[in-house]
Formats: sequence, C-alpha cells, structure tokens
Amino acid sequence: MGIFSRTPLVKEIELKKEYKFMYENFIISSQHELYLLLEESNGIIDALKFNFSIYKYGYPNDEALGAHPLAKFGLKWYSFFEVENSPWIEELKVANRVHHRHEDSLYKDRKHYTVTFKDVTLDVITSSPFEVVELTRNDIIRFVNEQIDYLNVD
Repeated sequence: MGIFSRTPLVKEIELKKEYKFMYENFIISSQHELYLLLEESNGIIDALKFNFSIYKYGYPNDEALGAHPLAKFGLKWYSFFEVENSPWIEELKVANRVHHRHEDSLYKDRKHYTVTFKDVTLDVITSSPFEVVELTRNDIIRFVNEQIDYLNVD
C-alpha cells in the first residue's frame, strides 16, 4: 500500500456566522497557536483559532487554486474546509518515522483545515479541532506581548 492510498475528502465547514472568505484576512501565530482574523465589528474581532503542528499561508491565490493538491477533490474558492484522509498528514507521519519514539498512532487524531481567499490560501494541520473566538485589540496586543516576552534573553 502506498503512502497516499486513501482518497482525500474535502468537506466544506459551515460556521454559525457567515464570513466572506474572500478579501481581507490576517494571521497571528506563535509556535503553537494560530489566529486567523476574519472580521471586526464594534471592537470585536472574529477569528478562527488553531493549535497547530504546521501551516502554509500564501500561494495559491484564487486564480491558481487549481494548482492546490486538493483542488481535484472538491476544494473551492472563498470557503473553509476540513480534509479527511489528508495526504499532508500522511506525509508528515511518514517523515516523522525517523524519530526513534515515533508511533503512527500519534497522527490518528490530526486534522487538516484549508481556508481559501482571493489572494491567499491557509492550510493548517492541528491536533485538536479549531475554535471560533472573539478577540479585542487588547487580547491581540496581550498575545503579541506575551510572545515577545519569550524572546527576552535576560
């Protein structure tokens, strides 16, 4: 059996609130938490929070979405998806087998999410489901300051 023996299944996720996954978005990331900022209204910023293992952010944009490895499995423009039978998770699992304490079972609960926008695509591998969160500017500043404090060498 080959590394990518199972066919990926790309399923659109419907959130309680409808977002325009088209134009502006913004990410903030530490080494383990990623926030995808989606919309601001009355001082509240709606975001998706991922406790990630790895992510890709950028290419392809909407004009080149057909180049994304999941395009032939149902990936569409301007939406949020979960990928079952993710070839990327399989790739990571196989690569990690070089670790002397690796166990394939460590990857059984990993999740792959993809968000497609006009100018960028976000792919995220997580060990837990995403969360929809509401943040204030102060929450974001506090998060950034906390990460900067980790850089302190004194």
